[in-house]
Amino acid sequence: MIQTHAKGLGALALCVGAFFGIAHAADPLPASTQIIALSGAAPPTQESFSIAAAQDLIVTLTDLGVPKTLTSAGIAVTQGAAIVASAQLAAPATSATAAIPGAVGNYTLYVFGVPDSAFSVGTFSVCVAPKAAPSNCIQSASLNGFITVQATAADPTVSTLSQTLTVTAAGTYTFTFSDLKFPVALATPPTLALFQGSQSVALGITPGQQIALNSGTYQLLAIAQADPTAKAGLYSATISGPAGTAALLDTIVPVGTTPVGAPFNNPSAENVVVKVTDYAFPGTLTSASALLTSGGTVLGTATAGGGPVTVAAPAGGLYLWTYASPGATAGTYSADVAGATDLYTTAQGVAPAGTPPAFAYVTPPLPAGAYQATAGDLQFPSPLGALSFAVAQGGIILKQSSTAATLDFTAAAGNAVLLLSAQAPAAGSATGYGLFDVNVQSTGASPQLVFDRTQSVSTAGALFDSQTLNLGVGANFDTTLMDLKFPAAFDNLALVISRGTVIQGKIFGGGTFSFSGSPGPYQLTFVATPSAAQSYGLYATSIVFSAPTVTLTSNVSSASTGAPIQLSWSSTNATSCTSSGGSWTGPQATSGSNVAVVLSATTTYTITCTGTGGTAMQSVSVTATPAQPGGGGGGSMDPAGLCVGFGLWAARMWRERRRRTFIQ
Repeated sequence: MIQTHAKGLGALALCVGAFFGIAHAADPLPASTQIIALSGAAPPTQESFSIAAAQDLIVTLTDLGVPKTLTSAGIAVTQGAAIVASAQLAAPATSATAAIPGAVGNYTLYVFGVPDSAFSVGTFSVCVAPKAAPSNCIQSASLNGFITVQATAADPTVSTLSQTLTVTAAGTYTFTFSDLKFPVALATPPTLALFQGSQSVALGITPGQQIALNSGTYQLLAIAQADPTAKAGLYSATISGPAGTAALLDTIVPVGTTPVGAPFNNPSAENVVVKVTDYAFPGTLTSASALLTSGGTVLGTATAGGGPVTVAAPAGGLYLWTYASPGATAGTYSADVAGATDLYTTAQGVAPAGTPPAFAYVTPPLPAGAYQATAGDLQFPSPLGALSFAVAQGGIILKQSSTAATLDFTAAAGNAVLLLSAQAPAAGSATGYGLFDVNVQSTGASPQLVFDRTQSVSTAGALFDSQTLNLGVGANFDTTLMDLKFPAAFDNLALVISRGTVIQGKIFGGGTFSFSGSPGPYQLTFVATPSAAQSYGLYATSIVFSAPTVTLTSNVSSASTGAPIQLSWSSTNATSCTSSGGSWTGPQATSGSNVAVVLSATTTYTITCTGTGGTAMQSVSVTATPAQPGGGGGGSMDPAGLCVGFGLWAARMWRERRRRTFIQ
């Protein structure tokens, strides 16, 4: 801030200008919208699309009435961190529209709703079209989908599939699907329907049914229900076409609470070993098993009690599906696939209802050596009730602790597994949820963080989302969190950024905080409590380089022509500065104090400072007054200016006295 002095001869107000430009480098997390969903709840449909040329758009949400009319539905379209269009559909209406004037750029579309009370699922279509032709749907932006009951407890056994199919060769296609009975048979086999745009092609498709398809884009929708006790299941789905054409679909579909299988690559056809381990940490599981597949084909099954199983596997992408049933308390397990080398490891924690949960995480492959694993209670927003911790590798627990701790362990080359049992904050805590962090770092003179994960533990129905942010440079960053209040405002919303067990900053409700980041990974953890009857909500967040700021002052507001003046400036979040005005031009340091400049005419001096977050500029004007006869100065001057003038006068008198002495 430029200061105005009121002492001495008095000074006029200085002229100041400031300008902040846009970021010069890619921000770590540009402004965007995110969905946060309760674990196990079916999240709203989410779709991203781009509009290249500016145009007015109409977005139409239609209830397809399959299997029955929706009770309610809503649509929101976001761009950056803002909702640009929204609409609500309520029975008996079967459609609702929203306008996006002058649409151009990237958008994300969300659909929320509630199905008929007699069903746990309903169907809808969304058409994004030019305002001038509202029925001419833009295919890349339009879709069909499901709306399911929001509450997890309503029916966690029902699962849906929405798959886009591209037919390049017209002909007859055969639809084949089969219950894989893993871990047990499905309660209700899958029901399939095929759409093209908003038009149905076939409803209630039966296994082996043949359907004639023309070239174009189709959407396959499927609904299946798992066994009510196991609450898990799998089925295969294959759509094969005319001879010589590739299958439109060849996959395995999870149902209920079955964890989604992760794909991994088998570099060559070989025999592989599938192994399932029950760690009995903190308690023993009733059962644990794994199923290895390739496309829609089952390759083999292994169980924790049955030992490793060897199966023949083709080269290419494989999937490993797992299932476990807890005992009286929570437990943890892992499943591994190994050929000539270790190919894939996954780990899970499971717990019976009403008991403290367990968690399991797999580290990236570690070189053989010494490491430290740390589990710490972040005490945000409340301390946890309890936390125990173990490190395993190769199906064997290497080290464990009954409290939060740092464990030194020696790893063989390969993945390590981190096991944790956590208890939510004690009764009477302010929020009912807490956070812990678990990480692994190498040892030695320059330890490196090789794994870091933050996890919430809750008894209050809080939502949780976490992501890793990798910073490429060290700089100051501004973090912003905003509740978009769609479909309803969160009752509580919070964000914490941590690195290891150290919290960098936190926000409650919404707002912005700044932190100084260094290169490397950080954990972003979002915790929220939705409003009544909601299992999810929409929020916006951004992490951007802090914008530079700059100040500039002059010691005077006016001075005689030819008189020296002094300029001082400072900046934040800037890496370089440049000056302009009179003789003060060119590169400058990011801060300077009492720099002397000779005033030749009325001049506006400007300093422009640039950093990763943009540009800032500030100016100060100094008015030149005519020099007084006899060398007297003009204009107003503060005490510092009077001192400078007196010094110049004294030097002049000293030189004149020496000259006269020499002449005599």
